[in-house]
Amino acid sequence: MFTMKLGYNTFVASILVSSFTGMAQTAPKPCGPVPNHRQLEWYDREMIAFFHFGINTFEDFVNEGDGRASTAIFNPTELDCNQWMKTLKSAGIPAAILTAKHADGFCLWPSRYTDYSVKNALWKDGKGDVVREFVYACEDNGIKAGIYLGPHDRHEHLNPYYSTESYMQYYADQLSELMTEYGKIWETWWDGAGADELTTPLYAVWYDIVRKNQPDCVIFGTKNSYPFADVRWMGNEAGRCGDPCWSTTDSIAIRDEAANYVGLNNGVKNGNAYIPAETDVSIRPSWFYHPEEDSQVKSVSELWDIYCSSVGHNSVLLINFPPDRRGLIHSLDSLNMSILRCGIDETFSKNILVGSTISATNLRGKDYSPYNLIDDDKSTYYAGKDGLVDADIIFKLPRKETFDCLMLQEVISLGHRTTKWCVEYSNDGKQWSVVPETASLQSIGNKWIVRFNPVEAKYVKLRILDGNATPALHSFGVYRQSKLLK
Repeated sequence: MFTMKLGYNTFVASILVSSFTGMAQTAPKPCGPVPNHRQLEWYDREMIAFFHFGINTFEDFVNEGDGRASTAIFNPTELDCNQWMKTLKSAGIPAAILTAKHADGFCLWPSRYTDYSVKNALWKDGKGDVVREFVYACEDNGIKAGIYLGPHDRHEHLNPYYSTESYMQYYADQLSELMTEYGKIWETWWDGAGADELTTPLYAVWYDIVRKNQPDCVIFGTKNSYPFADVRWMGNEAGRCGDPCWSTTDSIAIRDEAANYVGLNNGVKNGNAYIPAETDVSIRPSWFYHPEEDSQVKSVSELWDIYCSSVGHNSVLLINFPPDRRGLIHSLDSLNMSILRCGIDETFSKNILVGSTISATNLRGKDYSPYNLIDDDKSTYYAGKDGLVDADIIFKLPRKETFDCLMLQEVISLGHRTTKWCVEYSNDGKQWSVVPETASLQSIGNKWIVRFNPVEAKYVKLRILDGNATPALHSFGVYRQSKLLK
């Protein structure tokens, strides 16, 4: 065991460190499927905004339009996409996705391939382009722009000459417009709702358009588009990822959504494909704005629950803000997300473990020291010796502290490695109690957050109990939750 203490033990530790220095300290080799560069960037976003806005906004309590509504009703009186971006910046959200075309088929840009678009709306006498205003606002505010182009199109289905073959070309043409005429697109969203008839060969054509024109664009895929997906649906629209939530999955678990919601929610341990879960949820009961729901905006504590069960369960949170008929985000939606951001920042601004003396039973060398877990440096991490999958890492705090939250991060570029872990605490370093909420934890991934009743302790032990390879952990901390979140 390697322990940093004062006096004689410091001398002993320095000898051990010197011996480690002389050893070759190569990085651990990746284990299983690993994320591509798009997935790594996507994980770094942590939260993404969804903007459901369109002709449904101007109908009375409609979320899934039938494609028959008149284009004339689309007429936002104060559309201001920069106002949307102010909400995102105050909430610390670095990316956004706009529903350029939802299932009703109405297009928020003047597409050359249909009359069912803003070019036949009252808004700006048919000369407006919501997509253009959205991407410009994103660029001006340093926000990454994404596009939802719904594969299912009820308006096109009304065409007596509709066929999947003709629709494949229609969608390809519209996708090409959006991928070539609106600058950098960071994510495209292929919703599976109603799109069962759209088979994998159709998506293969559309995939080539995305990859050719937007090589860095993350593809959200469902059902028949999964072979091309960077990220998957997580099985519900309530903001709850599973426990565990593996980034890996396989073709059997994701092909049939109706029969495999658990597989989507949990992923597949040791799956053969790296397709992490994106967690979509609306800040209101509905996806499109309805004034009747102004009193039902999710509270800060509800949003904190969602954050912990999405971002804190190895996922990225896609949170929907529906603009109203003016074309603005409601002030309460903005306020609650801003308070959430303040609470998150306050909670994780102080890692109580900083300043601890640390010992570990599995060491690779000083370049991979357990002290890297608390150094707040994204380029460093702790790792154990090859062939040893378990480790006990003990933190002796300078004094007793009270905490009610913890966060652990794996080095995701090296794949899922740890498959069983828990956290214990003690006041004397001899008698240990397990944090009950950690007793059966499996996955870690990009970030795993656990909340629990407050405990007071002078010692904290992170126990890596099993895995596919030696641990590789970026950071670990215990915290006090901000009062803003309760």
